[in-house]
Amino acid sequence: MPAFAYQALSADGTVKAGTIEAADRSDALRQLARRGLQARSIQSQSHSQSSASSTAQEKKAQPAEPATLALNKADVIRFTEDMGDLLSSGLQVEQALHAMENRSASKLGTLAGQVRELVRNGVPLSSALRQASSAFDELYCNMIAAGENSGALDDIMDRQARHLRLMESVHAKVVGALIYPAFLFATGAALAVIMVTYLLPKLSTLLTGTGKEPPLMIRLSLALSDILRGYWWALAILLALVVMSLVAVHKTPAFQSWWHKLMISLPAIRDITRAHFELQFFETLGSLLRGGVPLLPALELVRRAITNLHLKDALSQAEVLVQEGASLSHAMKKTKALDSQAIDVIRIGEDTGHLATVLGKAATRMDTQLSRVIERATALIQPCLLMVMAVLVGGLVWTMINIVFSTLNQLKH
Repeated sequence: MPAFAYQALSADGTVKAGTIEAADRSDALRQLARRGLQARSIQSQSHSQSSASSTAQEKKAQPAEPATLALNKADVIRFTEDMGDLLSSGLQVEQALHAMENRSASKLGTLAGQVRELVRNGVPLSSALRQASSAFDELYCNMIAAGENSGALDDIMDRQARHLRLMESVHAKVVGALIYPAFLFATGAALAVIMVTYLLPKLSTLLTGTGKEPPLMIRLSLALSDILRGYWWALAILLALVVMSLVAVHKTPAFQSWWHKLMISLPAIRDITRAHFELQFFETLGSLLRGGVPLLPALELVRRAITNLHLKDALSQAEVLVQEGASLSHAMKKTKALDSQAIDVIRIGEDTGHLATVLGKAATRMDTQLSRVIERATALIQPCLLMVMAVLVGGLVWTMINIVFSTLNQLKH
């Protein structure tokens, strides 16, 4: 009977390794399950007659590759929370997935079924999630792998759920802060179009009976009104071409570099970008370190999660310095990726030997700090937009009033 070498997790989270005799891979998995072990890897130790036949048997034993599911952030957060609750209650990974599969008829039920099938065949949970859906990014899967290696998968799941909730809350705060300014801009633009295309033509009839040349500003306003009313279709096509061109240019590295540099240069936007980066850096790095990921791999994962190219480049330089033996606080200070207060927090964590704990506590404080930064930036952006709208709409109103008074003066003379 063939022999299989295995690594498995017991009920108390310890890793056990050994060999087991079984008819095939599935039989080995069933035997381990009866012993209360959750298989992490199973490899055949039997010698086949040829490597080609062995490869064919392994491919035959492997399940068909599941279809990739499209999941949004809310689905990922819910899956993580449910898995964390089930694992904390004492269930094994396969049992937790089976429970989720039975009680959910949505996409999460399908996801749990596909992941469970992979896990039953000896695929680690982190690899199974990566195969099941692209929504589970490299950072997420590496956190799960760290939990599997340390035997604390339930704690990692709970911590990952809190991290995802925090990042989603930060994103919602930033988007929510931009809703009112965007509403003001859209309302002002719509009002300007209505005044130019409807009200100005109505007032222009007052000038037709005078027989005199209207002022230059009035002539320009009426010409703009005629263009908007007569060639609106051409303007719509031009606007669509401009939008398509901007979308194409936005994907180029040169534009992205310029845009990301602008995001860390503008007074109000810079504060939000910096605060969001510091919160993401502290929360993600602290979560990875608490999960057992070494510092250098954790820095690499954090760098990949950062979207701003200039901040990503600063983290790359810091990663090289740490690899050469420098402390994290010294590397971040030299690359100027963080401000002095954030660097002091890292230095305290390094001096005390509890860097992961210090980063986690600092991230909690930074969440509140980010809320204040967003409130201050919103308080600055809104008056600026109001001034722009006041100048735009006020100029149009003044133009129309000027038309009326000019017409009345011409009629008097």
